[in-house]
Amino acid sequence: MLIFRYSARELLRHPVRSLLAVLGVAVACAMLLDMLMLGGGLNASFRSLLTSAGYELRVSPAGTLPFDTGATIADAGRVQRSLEADTAVAGVAPVLGSNLLVEGGEAERLFVLGVTPAEQGIYRLITGRDPDAGSIVIGRELAREGLAIGDTLALRAPGSFADAGRRTVRYRVAGIADFLYASSGERSAALDLPALAELTDQPDRASLMMVRLAEGEDPEGVAASLRALHPDLEIASVGQLVETAARRLSYFRQLAAILGTVSLIVTTLLIGTIMAISINDRYGTIAALRAIGISRRSIVAAFLVESLLLCVAAAALGLGLGLLVAGQLERILSDFPGLPEAIRFFVFEPDRLAWAAAGVLLAGVGAALVPAIRAMNAPIAATLHREEP
Repeated sequence: MLIFRYSARELLRHPVRSLLAVLGVAVACAMLLDMLMLGGGLNASFRSLLTSAGYELRVSPAGTLPFDTGATIADAGRVQRSLEADTAVAGVAPVLGSNLLVEGGEAERLFVLGVTPAEQGIYRLITGRDPDAGSIVIGRELAREGLAIGDTLALRAPGSFADAGRRTVRYRVAGIADFLYASSGERSAALDLPALAELTDQPDRASLMMVRLAEGEDPEGVAASLRALHPDLEIASVGQLVETAARRLSYFRQLAAILGTVSLIVTTLLIGTIMAISINDRYGTIAALRAIGISRRSIVAAFLVESLLLCVAAAALGLGLGLLVAGQLERILSDFPGLPEAIRFFVFEPDRLAWAAAGVLLAGVGAALVPAIRAMNAPIAATLHREEP
């Protein structure tokens, strides 16, 4: 307790210096926390998104990403029956995606997904019901534009002006839903799969199939066995998709690692400099304490506690600042083109916060060791003579 009082008193003797040190280390701590959140946030967020619907495998046309091109799985009914025949498979949800035009004034594009309502992992219904042959479920964006349950939406497949009238079909809005994979501001809707296939002239086609496995089955193992049966298709587990996404977004992790390291270096240099100045100012006091029998260990402990108090105050401020900055950066990065709105760049996890706080505290205490040990090795008599007024 005496050591803590002594260390706190010394910090309060130089309030401006102590405050500047706390603010500097707080900024470094905030950067470290944000980089830790960014480094693991994308992977955790992407995995959570893919597993939220309860489907462990994704089947898509070879060489493409789902909905990335107009490519579709041909003979989708046969492929679905083949997948369902595997004892490891508990369910298959085919999805067909297409860009349609909304009639009424100037035609506007709408991304429409054809689903089997009983087996779908594309949206979560907020209100209303699932679509049938003559109805449609719309996303929040269309609801914000004024569409409500019971309204009518006229859609047609893109084509020539000559056949536009033949292709126009009116659907009644049956429900409003959150579309899990929709990007920010994307106008999305869902139709019954046969209805969309008929409207777009794509019979027995699917853009994607989501596969749910029986309990206890290994996703990687089942994916490998299904790939052997269907070499013309891309079949991947959630883990493999997360790994692929991590490779494509590796620059975020590299940026996080670089800036996180820089923040620790800044913390070490700043605390080391502040403590070196503080200790140099007290060489005479240190020599006097040693001369009256105070042990080196006690004096070094006092300096380490002083550094620790600085770092604790800075960490408390920095962690709050880091969460605030992460929220602002999240709003900016959420507009990343084509990225699902549900993806988060900065994911708060308690262990990330603990790592950031521990990193700052260890860096600060370590930085104080060098000037403290150097002061302990100074000769007592020579130091007292030099410091004598």
